[in-house]
Order: sequence, then C-alpha cells, then structure tokens
Amino acid sequence: MPKKSTLPILFITLLIDMIGVGMIIPLIPIIFTDDNSSSFILSGYSQSAQFFIAGLVTAVYGLMTFLASPILGELSDIYGRKKLLLIGIGVLAISQIMFGLGIITGSLAMLFISRAVAGLAGANISIAQASIADISKPEDRAKNFGLIGAAFGIGFIVGPIMGGYIEHLTGSAASPFFIAGMLGIVNLISVSLFLPETRQPKEATHSITFLKAIINIQHAFTHSKASPVYVSSFLYMIGFTFFTTSSGIYLVERFGLSAASLGTYFGVIGVWIVITQGFILRVITKKYEERQILFISLLCVAFAIACTPYVPSMTYQYILAPLIAIPQGLSMATMSALISKSVDENKQGMALGINSSLSALAGGVVPILAGSIIALFGMSIPYLLAGFCIALSWKTLFYRKQKIS
Repeated sequence: MPKKSTLPILFITLLIDMIGVGMIIPLIPIIFTDDNSSSFILSGYSQSAQFFIAGLVTAVYGLMTFLASPILGELSDIYGRKKLLLIGIGVLAISQIMFGLGIITGSLAMLFISRAVAGLAGANISIAQASIADISKPEDRAKNFGLIGAAFGIGFIVGPIMGGYIEHLTGSAASPFFIAGMLGIVNLISVSLFLPETRQPKEATHSITFLKAIINIQHAFTHSKASPVYVSSFLYMIGFTFFTTSSGIYLVERFGLSAASLGTYFGVIGVWIVITQGFILRVITKKYEERQILFISLLCVAFAIACTPYVPSMTYQYILAPLIAIPQGLSMATMSALISKSVDENKQGMALGINSSLSALAGGVVPILAGSIIALFGMSIPYLLAGFCIALSWKTLFYRKQKIS
C-alpha cells in the first residue's frame, strides 16, 4: 500500500481511539465528585476524599502508560508497528467495558483495575507517531504529526460530547463506556484489515526490561543532544495536565455544569485544536521552524491557562477557549517534531516512546497532586501551577539553547 495511504488510515485509527478515551472526560466529576448524579459512587466519602480519589483514578492510567510506553515503543522498533498497535487497541476496548461494569456494580476496585489496563494501551500514540516518522521526510514531520493532533482534537470534540449526552439520554454514566468498547472492536477490525506495516520486523539486538521506563527517564535528562527538548516537553506536559485534570472538577463545582454541558465545553476546545492542527499549523510551518513557533506558543498557553480561574462566567470561559487551544495545538505538534529531529532515524520509536513515557509520568503524578491541591488550597491553584510549569518549559528550552550553542 502506498505510504500516502498510511497517513489517513493512522488518522482514522487514532480518531476512533481518542473518541473512546475522550468519553471519560466529562464523566469523572459526575462519578466521583457530584453527589447529585445517579452514577455517583462515593457516598459517605468526604469532599476532600472524593477529589483525591478522582485524581487517583485518573493517575493510575498515566502511571501504567509510563511503564508501558517505552517498552512497547521499542518492541514496535523490533517487531513492527502494526502488531503492537493492534494489541493496544484490543486492550483499550476491554478496559472500557470493564469501566462500565465497575460503574454499574459500584466497584471502586474494578474502576481502578480498568484504568490500569487502559494505561497499558497508552503507548498507541507513540507507536502511531513512530509510524508517521517512518514514512515522513524530516521537513514534513511537524505537518504530519499535526494529523495526530487533529485526531486528538476531533476525539476531544466528539468523545466528551458523546460521553456527556449519552449519559444524559440513558441516565447512566456506564453507557458511554460500553459504546467506547464497541468502537474499540470496530477499530481493531479496521486496523487489522487496512493499516500497512511501516517498519519491517528485525531481530532483537538487546533485552527489554520492565523498568525500561525508569532507565529512559534517566536517558531523557542526560542525553546531550535531545535532553533540553525532553525536559521542556516534560515541563509542558506537567503544566497542561494540571489544566486538563482540574478543569472538569472546577467547572462542575463552580458553574454547576452537567455531564452534557461539560462535554460541550471540551468539545469547543477540541474544535479549536482541530482548526489549529488541521489548518493553522500547516500554514505556519511553511514559514517558521519548530523553535520559532514554540517561542510564542508556549508563552501564550501559559498565560491563558493562568487566567482561567479568574474568568467570571461560562460565557467568558468559551471566549478564553481558543486562546488556550490554539497555542496548545501548535505546541503539541511542534514539540513532537522537535524531539523526532533530535535523534537518529533508527531510534524514532525509542525517542517517541520516551516522550510518551514522560507524558504518562506527568499524567500519573499530576492528577494526584491536583486532586490534593484542590482539596487543600482551592480550585485556582492548579491553574497557576499549570501556567508556571509551561512558562518554565519555555525558559528551559530557549535558555539552554543559548547556553549550548
């Protein structure tokens, strides 16, 4: 199959994946922190405990992805992208169904287990990135990585809206997860039939250990050429994870949003991400390099997120949405492209696996911190921390560049 055909197939694959993942976004506050919901399962817990558990359920996904991403990324270098992607899609479908069953039975243990299982599938994005790197010229990578961002953005539109409105129509937060599981099965069939292999399998030249994630974190911070980009990416992901983790709980608590209304808000964020990575990014990358884009985009998203808790109404939240989503969309794609350019051609899977591992580490640690910070210090602090971390990401990338040049 021609290489040009691979990009749209990967786009559709990730889109279906992201729709399923996106469905959970408006439902976490409904399940764990909204005692007016029929799907609320934490009766008898204090509000502080509810915030902490909501963060912990979110965090377990990131922690498992942190462990799995570099292993699966390197395995895809050895055994091919398609096989590993199929495994990830199948595991994610099973986990979605488990989560729905956990809501119906009120089993907190099953909800934690299902999110841990889903975390094993978190390397799907890094494998898709490696597939795109396999077939892309260096000058086309930022543009092609934008397809991943566009799939993420559309999933961020359709997933939360579907999750919120299916919950509204059925009266149960479990229903969206059963539908997500069925979408995963469709995705599994589609990938097995239509996605070509972009990297031929080869003999394994080294062993892969379960603690590879820890080793890769050390590598990310000590690799002389790529380290500044890895560190900057990590700080950026910490900051943006503070924002995404806190937003659902914040909007429900402050403005009393339902799951459907919350899904609509995140859908609007997704619309702007799609516009950015589907159109704006393609125009900008023709005129500017990755570092030039990040110099502006990181500062813009840091400032916009820090302003969020001071916006007085949902009307103004919607006005602020593009000021967050557009620079975020630019930053996400160009940071991935910059990392890809910082390593040798034969290490794309490893590099992107390391970056996904850094993202997962942020996704594993930050939700626990965010839930605890909200409980102890109030709703606005995670947003201020988010802006600070992203500003620090900017300083790390450009200050170190001056020092080593």
